[in-house]
Amino acid sequence: MWRPSWRGGDHGPAAGGPWPEGSAMRSMKQTSFELFLDRLDPGTRTGQLAFFRATLEEGPAAVQELAGRVQRVSCPAGLRQLTLEFCHYYPWPEWLPVVERLLRHEKELPLFETGVRALGRMRTPAAVAALRALSQSRATPGFREAVDRALREADPAEAFQHHFARLLQGSAQPADANEGAHQLGRLLTPDSLEPLKGAVAHADPLVFRHALRLVGQLGTPEAAAFLLDYLKATHQEALEDRELRLLLVALRALPRPELLERIHQALASRWGTERPDVLAELASGQADRAQAAADGLRTPGLGLLDGFLLDTLLAAMEEKAAPLARHLDQANEAAPHRARRIEFGLDTAAQGLAAMAQQGLIETEALLPALAESLRLNTGRAGVASALARLVPPSAQPLLDLLLDEPDGTIRAAALEILGDRKDPELRPALLRARRDAIEDLAQRALWHLGQLPDPEGTARAFLAEADPEEVKVGLRFAAMHRLEALVPDLLALAATESREAVQVAALEALGAIASPRAVDPLLALLHTGQAPRMQLALAEALRDLGDPIGALALSVKAEELKAPLLHVVAVEALVRAHDGPDRPLSLGGSAALLKAVQGGWSDRKPWPLRRRIADALLALHADDPGVWAGLSALVQATLGEKRPPGSVPAEDLAHLQTCGRVLAQKAQA
Repeated sequence: MWRPSWRGGDHGPAAGGPWPEGSAMRSMKQTSFELFLDRLDPGTRTGQLAFFRATLEEGPAAVQELAGRVQRVSCPAGLRQLTLEFCHYYPWPEWLPVVERLLRHEKELPLFETGVRALGRMRTPAAVAALRALSQSRATPGFREAVDRALREADPAEAFQHHFARLLQGSAQPADANEGAHQLGRLLTPDSLEPLKGAVAHADPLVFRHALRLVGQLGTPEAAAFLLDYLKATHQEALEDRELRLLLVALRALPRPELLERIHQALASRWGTERPDVLAELASGQADRAQAAADGLRTPGLGLLDGFLLDTLLAAMEEKAAPLARHLDQANEAAPHRARRIEFGLDTAAQGLAAMAQQGLIETEALLPALAESLRLNTGRAGVASALARLVPPSAQPLLDLLLDEPDGTIRAAALEILGDRKDPELRPALLRARRDAIEDLAQRALWHLGQLPDPEGTARAFLAEADPEEVKVGLRFAAMHRLEALVPDLLALAATESREAVQVAALEALGAIASPRAVDPLLALLHTGQAPRMQLALAEALRDLGDPIGALALSVKAEELKAPLLHVVAVEALVRAHDGPDRPLSLGGSAALLKAVQGGWSDRKPWPLRRRIADALLALHADDPGVWAGLSALVQATLGEKRPPGSVPAEDLAHLQTCGRVLAQKAQA
């Protein structure tokens, strides 16, 4: 038995002092270990080390004494912590009931984590069962994660079964099922495929969806083979579902005799050559013979449509009309749920197979025909198209045509994004074709992806060299979209020499989007009185979009020379854009130019649209000169104070200007 060697300090009486009153009497009744615990200070390093030595020497016999102490409400947190830490390093089975009881009510997450790790290290069936119980009872964030980690480390196989059981709760307990699926994702092994196969066939949609995703994460050739078979079977089910829904619409409108005739015709077309004897029994008109024949056809491989036809026939042979009506109603209600399940199954299986093919778990050549068939027959949606786009070789022109000619814009968009994200130069022809898409957004996305390929400047110049002005404008949009500064000289030359005004305007818009300082002087040189008003405005807007302070000041001077109110407004916007941050405020020298430009735009014959535009722009200005705010605020207040006939100015414009005026007044007073 361990005997403490007291040295004063933390565990004995004060140096030279007496033991506490009554301690001698207690020592006659207590063991040395109990005396040690009575005097232990768990907050000191010396006490902690002594606790470990003493408990280890005492052995499993210490468990009973510590259990009585740590389970008291008055037990110090330090002693609970030391006990749980000792359990972690020395996971004796005797600790199990003590730790389990402590963890049921432990509120401190660090202590709880220490305790569940201790249970995990015991690695006994009882400890694993305790962890499973804690996983259910301590479901709050942090605590459940700690239990799941311990369970995963203690017994991965048992942990898989535990979380798989949680998944199977499905829509009845969606939070638990979702968490179970999340944990299963960390526990997957090749042996997980078989139970997941059963879950994929589960009727609950939540179970089915999670299980199918998990199969896609398995990363084994066997899982890939299962998914390919599932994809093909689901594609066939989708075709049968399509036929079933069309048939269901027709059957609901028919009287019973005609319905029976239609059912017999459908069954004959499907089974006439294979089972004429069974068809004869089904057409006998006797319910018991038809039931026996139908039972003989019901095999595990019976298709969706065949099952529906048999069920409808048997319901129609009932004496009363209610069974048939109920059957058709139920089939009608089940159709949308089944369609969603099929769509999800096809898309998810396709995505999982594409990832597996890229990992080398399945041959791409074995997968492409199934994906193409699903897309060609319109059973697959965006997920199937994305999977095909991930795998399609650039040389497989028929498959690329299938993707790019897809009638559904949503599916084309999904395929285009994947093709573009591949950044494969060999896919340039496909992207060039996609940029002609009838949907403008898709055409723009194709141009974006083209710019991610090598040599975007060469692509832009190829567009600009086209004789068709529409193709030239595509090249200009492309240059602007990717801000190709190397093309600035080409665009300046085009803006200066192009005879087609629409192309000139597009070139100026591209220069503004690229925002190269090199364009400032050439654009200012082009802005003169000989230009048409539309070209003057396009040049001014290009200079504005450059965001260059010198160009903005020069534009305000040009606007004064040309005496055009609209150019004054653009000059104001240019000055604000060049000084729209505290790191580049408008200088004192620029204030006069700004006020003159504001006055020039404020005095148009139809001023209110321009005034509102100027006021909006001024709100973003940063200026060093306090006087500029006072001048602007005075101008707005004077305008608001003008006498005008009622209704001559829209109330919305007046309210908007009042709001801007208050902001400018606040800046003037700051």
